[in-house]
Amino acid sequence: MRYLGLWLGWLLLLLAVPCRARRMREPPPPTAVSRVTPVEHWLRVKLNQFMASDTRTFPMRFYYNDEFAGENIVIDIGGEWEITSGWTLGGLPYDIAKQLRAGLFYTEHRFYGKTRPFNNTEVSSLQYLSVHQALADLAQFIHYIKSDAFERGQFKSGKVVVVGCSYAGSMAAWMRQTYPHLVDVAYADSGPVLAQVAYPEFTTVIIRAIRESGGEECLSRIAMGMKQVKDLLANKTGIAQLSQIFNICTSYETFTDREVTDFLMILTSPLIDIGLVSTYLKLACAVLTNGTAPHPVQRLADLLFALNEMPCMDLNYTNILGWFRNTSYDSDASEDRVWIYQTCTEFGWYQTYTSEHEPYFPSIPQHLDYYLQHCRELFFKDFNEERVRQGVKRTNMMFGGLTHRPDHLISVAGTHDPWSVLAPNASHGHTKSPVYVIPRATHCQALRDSRRDDSQELRNARKAVLDFMYENVYGMTPLSGATHTEATPVLLGLAAAVQFLH
Repeated sequence: MRYLGLWLGWLLLLLAVPCRARRMREPPPPTAVSRVTPVEHWLRVKLNQFMASDTRTFPMRFYYNDEFAGENIVIDIGGEWEITSGWTLGGLPYDIAKQLRAGLFYTEHRFYGKTRPFNNTEVSSLQYLSVHQALADLAQFIHYIKSDAFERGQFKSGKVVVVGCSYAGSMAAWMRQTYPHLVDVAYADSGPVLAQVAYPEFTTVIIRAIRESGGEECLSRIAMGMKQVKDLLANKTGIAQLSQIFNICTSYETFTDREVTDFLMILTSPLIDIGLVSTYLKLACAVLTNGTAPHPVQRLADLLFALNEMPCMDLNYTNILGWFRNTSYDSDASEDRVWIYQTCTEFGWYQTYTSEHEPYFPSIPQHLDYYLQHCRELFFKDFNEERVRQGVKRTNMMFGGLTHRPDHLISVAGTHDPWSVLAPNASHGHTKSPVYVIPRATHCQALRDSRRDDSQELRNARKAVLDFMYENVYGMTPLSGATHTEATPVLLGLAAAVQFLH
């Protein structure tokens, strides 16, 4: 899923590029508190981790912060983005490393950022892209960090902790499950573990978040604006007005069905961001309810321009397709292309339409073929729905989806996170593998540094993570008489509240 940050999920794959050159983004870095400068390192890992006779390798990038380095290891897993040093300078991974007296590492996923097995993203190259290969890269990385070849064997006897959020949170859970002999304890924040072809629940959660934190007036303004947009799309005069209001690059008298869908997807992109970045909801609803523009359509435009830098809006499908067909890493869409490949072959996660979305998100495609067409046009001419279903089935067969939960894993989810439906909720937790569901928390919010306006439930969940890590590494609670169960009301009390996830 994307974190456009967050990388934004499949829905934004078509939104982002028409607006501007917009690379995949890692979660917003926390406030830097470290006293040291992290060092960039490279490790040559196997291209094909599952064929011993294939000796080809490529350089995998990682950052290392040794501020607290004893013998333990904390690995912050990078997802579908280019890593920067910021996530080794603060935030919950940094706090975990401090508490465990551990070296803090931040790894980059194959085919993303500067970790490039090939100098292109041709289909022949992408055959070596999968979550299984990426997990095996991490296994090789752990072997290296615990060997005499790194820091003279300083970490040889230490415990290994992995953490991650979003897709990287999924990987953290799957690392503990797949390599329990290498990973002692894991923390997964907002990590979906159930692959699913169609995913209408994504938008359902966003509507819920707007209603609970933005209010009915905010939702009403969205519905009013969308209705006016649809009315204007019905005739040439209206389309001309929309072209002017939204600064569409090419003058249009009519729109094709595809151009209408792409236009509406771009228009609703700030609303999708609401569940992914906690500060966006207040901004979005302020613009929509308190803005100076008299007409709801203009307020939607004001919101779009407030969150996106774009000289004009390009709806030319040939241009859009050209961005994603470019196989050079110099392309600003290279990482988007790589993530699309993973959704086509492993995860699905295609946001589709249901009737309850109509007043607010008329942009969501009703049929899967809208998405499958991109898999065909970018990668496989014979791609069909059965192929993505088989990929999703294999992913769930290998990892168990929501039916299996490894021990020594702690997970956190937020009720305003649109990916939470595919992540464990309170009903999946048990003593050795608790799940904390935080009311009104958004995507990856617990992983970030603490802020004054954080809820008590969010603070409790962060403390629970720290306590859980300490207990599993040292076999004791960090303070006499204190245990991670201080936060368990979040785990138990929210069980009923999150049943809407199932």
